[in-house]
Amino acid sequence: MAPPVTSAAKRLHHLDAARALLLLLGLPFHVATKAIFESEPAAIAFQTSPVIGAYASITHIFRMFAFFMLAGYFAGMIRERKGAHAWVRDRARRLGLPLLASLATLGLVQFQLQAMALHKPSPTFLGLPIALDHLWFLIVLLGFCLCYAAIPFARIAPGERIGRALLLSGTGGIWLMLALSVWGAVRIACEMLVPPIPNAPIETLLWQQFVFHAAAFVLGILAWHARVGEQVFALRNRAILPAIAVLLAIYIPLDPLIRPALGKEIYPDLAGTLILRTIELPLAYLMALALFRLLAATVVHASAAITFFVDGALAIYLFHLVWAMLILPHARALPLPPEVQWIAGTAAVLVLSIASYLIVRTSNLASVLFCGAPAKTASPANPVTTT
Repeated sequence: MAPPVTSAAKRLHHLDAARALLLLLGLPFHVATKAIFESEPAAIAFQTSPVIGAYASITHIFRMFAFFMLAGYFAGMIRERKGAHAWVRDRARRLGLPLLASLATLGLVQFQLQAMALHKPSPTFLGLPIALDHLWFLIVLLGFCLCYAAIPFARIAPGERIGRALLLSGTGGIWLMLALSVWGAVRIACEMLVPPIPNAPIETLLWQQFVFHAAAFVLGILAWHARVGEQVFALRNRAILPAIAVLLAIYIPLDPLIRPALGKEIYPDLAGTLILRTIELPLAYLMALALFRLLAATVVHASAAITFFVDGALAIYLFHLVWAMLILPHARALPLPPEVQWIAGTAAVLVLSIASYLIVRTSNLASVLFCGAPAKTASPANPVTTT
């Protein structure tokens, strides 16, 4: 039996919730990693905290995978609905303009703040005094969209076997897990065998991110073309949670984000790194499916709070690192445990980022540049890109 066709008209409210949640999960992650890896002196208390390490490790596994998978699914949906040319123009407006505006403003500010507030200079981007930081996701996503646009829509016709694999049904699910493992091995091969771009660490990391995250974007596209999106994003499968538990038991002791909190050296040996990379994508897919299923069971109607965060997701995310750099020195100076410093810093960053969005949306021009759409037409009915 062929998989049921996903209705383009039916709105899956829990996917709006997913976009908002993935946004919020990124803020405490970046507050922690800025303090640990991009501050001088480094926040050793953050790095050795089991609470902060566990949060950073676990959310890092699935957050960007789930984001790019959603982005691929919505790319298929909107491209089919609007047509290729209109869809490409829409992507240029909603992704390209915020990227250019952010590089020309926030990127310059973050480059200065990195040295002045965190005392650890940022690498340049394209030889310019710009901190790419979190803006990499817009470049990677634009690249994915251009690659997808180059493929004739009718040529992408996954059969029933692909649909069943995405649903982890039968041997197809096993083959999908193996394919994701192989793609993880491709990543480690790229990192170890392909020489870095000379004097360009950010540019080198950028193409590595493109290679690694392509898997999630492709799975999202296939879910749309195979007409199994409604099932994939609310999948019931009893094997998912036990599989996650087994893979997490292997992954966590090898992850550099939590190893110092476990009393280990930050990086595992070569064998550990190979194991880490080969199980990372299968684990990310399973955890993303578990998250989508949880949200499908709990979010059945539109919510004003979710609508607010989906509308403002891009602007909030674009602004949050500037505020994180300004807040972190003060949060770390508080006479409180590191976990409380982290939570307090994250809360302040969230509030200030929301305030930035509220200011931006008072002007149509600023809204176009930092939200991807004019304030008067911004609506979650048009999928908003977040990370």
